[in-house]
Amino acid sequence: MVETTLNKPRRIYTLVVVIWLILIAVVMYGIVAFDLQRAEKRFGSNANLHFQQVNDRVHVNESVLEGFAAMMSAANELDRTRIRIYAQQMLRQYPHIFMFEIIEKVPRGKLEQFVEHYRQTVYPDFEIKSFDYEKGRQWQPVKDTPFHLPIVFMEPFPPESRKVLGLDISSNSFFMQSLQESERLKRSVSTVPFRLVEGNLAYLIHRPIPVAGISGRTQDGHGLTAGGFVVLVIRADTLLDRDNPTLAGMRTVLYNPAYSSTDPEGLLQAHGSLDAGRLETLLFPCLSTGRQLDSKSQPFILLVEQQLGWHIISWGKLALALLIGIISFAVMVVYARLYFHEEMERAEMTVRLFYLANHDVLTGLANRNLLFDRLGHAISQAARQQKQLAVLFLDLDDFKKINDSCGHEAGDSVLKSVAERLRACVRAGDTIARLGGDEFILVLENISSQEDVTHIIRKIKAGFERRFSVNGRPMQLGISIGSAIYPQDGTDVETLINHADTSMYEDKRSGA
Repeated sequence: MVETTLNKPRRIYTLVVVIWLILIAVVMYGIVAFDLQRAEKRFGSNANLHFQQVNDRVHVNESVLEGFAAMMSAANELDRTRIRIYAQQMLRQYPHIFMFEIIEKVPRGKLEQFVEHYRQTVYPDFEIKSFDYEKGRQWQPVKDTPFHLPIVFMEPFPPESRKVLGLDISSNSFFMQSLQESERLKRSVSTVPFRLVEGNLAYLIHRPIPVAGISGRTQDGHGLTAGGFVVLVIRADTLLDRDNPTLAGMRTVLYNPAYSSTDPEGLLQAHGSLDAGRLETLLFPCLSTGRQLDSKSQPFILLVEQQLGWHIISWGKLALALLIGIISFAVMVVYARLYFHEEMERAEMTVRLFYLANHDVLTGLANRNLLFDRLGHAISQAARQQKQLAVLFLDLDDFKKINDSCGHEAGDSVLKSVAERLRACVRAGDTIARLGGDEFILVLENISSQEDVTHIIRKIKAGFERRFSVNGRPMQLGISIGSAIYPQDGTDVETLINHADTSMYEDKRSGA
């Protein structure tokens, strides 16, 4: 009971500290969770903004190309001035479009007449040429094919791009695949990304136009071409503005779905990076979303990723929460210490009162209350285990003479010495009690026979053969001892004590 009383404040103190730590952890986790949720919302809004911009621009490309094709279809011949004005207006309105082009499909047998016609009517230095976009990126001789696909119109037409006029793109397989698909589907189709002769990364979006709209005419009125295509050249790095608002640790990748997101061959545009430390990568999630554009001709995929890190944490809120937590912890510690101190004082007082209520003040031995309690418990245990115990009743001989002749202080000193000698004669687990005056009782548990009791009695009497010092003078003091054995001499406390008392008087008479 005493130990429990002492440990209770410590348990309460520990519980308070644990609860405080849990509350602080929950609050800080809540702040971080809120920051993560806010970062996810920002990421989603930013990704939607990028997607909307790219999606709008590819739809603009389709609309402009459809208008370009419609104008070409309505014309009886290639009206370059009118087409150039239209292209310039569109380029001013949509600066992400790099160039307008027209490709004519020329049969092999009419190629010389076609070249001569363009030299006379369009550009004196016009010639058919070939460029390898796929491997060597070098100008090459024109291959002999059933049809040639030269570029016959370009807007804008800067000096560095004039060498591209007359370029036969039929020698490049990826151009031919997309052009054939466009002819088959009768709609707009885009090519895979490639680098222009000028060096910029771009792709083409094109669609077929009727023969009547673009064919060159000889003097006899016969057409020189078998059809053609209107083309928009789109620089890949213009679909997403570089000055778009981006978040820290965010990367946007626009790529052709014919390739994986990590294949540089299909890459159209990439902004930002996922730079983060190893600890950030372990602790924070990497957000990612990929969506395909709503366009049949340009079904590109926009992949937006963001590696979250320390930058999303509201350090001010965390510092404030920690400061409040530290202050509250300090208050709780002060309160807990005061409470613990009060509890300790109360516990010490309880122990002191318990000791005073159950022990003899003079000798420190058990008093009557504690004796009866321990003896009752010993009897119950002996009954359960079917063992014996002994009760010894001790009375000092002629002790009254010491009090009368030497005073009560001398008598008290002798009683303390008696208590010490009795402790030396019994086992640590045995009970020694002072009933009052010069009477003592010993409870000897777990004895096997009368011989054990006799041995203890002899040992006690031998101890009393040594003289006691009373006021500096040696004095002999005798002792009378009576015994009772459980269960032979009694089975309850009072019977055993009375039997031992009677036995003690017999010992005293025999000694006299």
